[in-house]
Amino acid sequence: MKKALLASALMTLVVPVCMAAGPVGFGNSPNNHSQPQGFSLNPMNDIATLKKNAYDDQLVTIKGRFTKQLTKDKFEFTDTKGQTIVVELDDDRNWSFIRKDALVEIVAEVDKDFKGIELECINARNLEK
Repeated sequence: MKKALLASALMTLVVPVCMAAGPVGFGNSPNNHSQPQGFSLNPMNDIATLKKNAYDDQLVTIKGRFTKQLTKDKFEFTDTKGQTIVVELDDDRNWSFIRKDALVEIVAEVDKDFKGIELECINARNLEK
């Protein structure tokens, strides 16, 4: 009985210490615990590069502005070099923080098929305060 009680007491002390000293991911930054480390979402500098090099279902990040609404959930997205691409903002998310012509960074999934290439936006954040 004493051994079981002693083992239980030691576990309550050892487990939190081991968890705190555990692995922090694959990256070099142990301070960012909000996501796995060492992975990249393939940042694209411009839409021309994205159209040339991206593949279907790839996750990418790109900076630009939503400049025109094309349909209920499709918008024209213009990068910092003036190139455009169609981006879908599904109505299952709240996109009310997006403003026309405001600089944003989007995380999107590439939708590439025989008709062309579009992006399905997963997340966006305003870069202008």
